[in-house]
Amino acid sequence: MRHYPQKVENYTNAFLITAGLTLFMAFFTLAALKGIVWVILSAALIDAVIRAGDTRLRASEVREDS
Repeated sequence: MRHYPQKVENYTNAFLITAGLTLFMAFFTLAALKGIVWVILSAALIDAVIRAGDTRLRASEVREDS
């Protein structure tokens, strides 16, 4: 008798909320210690890293399709 794996629960929303709260607290702590300028610079750096990763991912998908 075969036992097929059951569907797993989707924890995407829980992860996104937790990541958002962690970023909020990190930025709040950074603002308290260093000032708002460092928060803006950190947020811009994180955004740039995410955008660069997305660009690389899209570029690799285009190469695979060709």
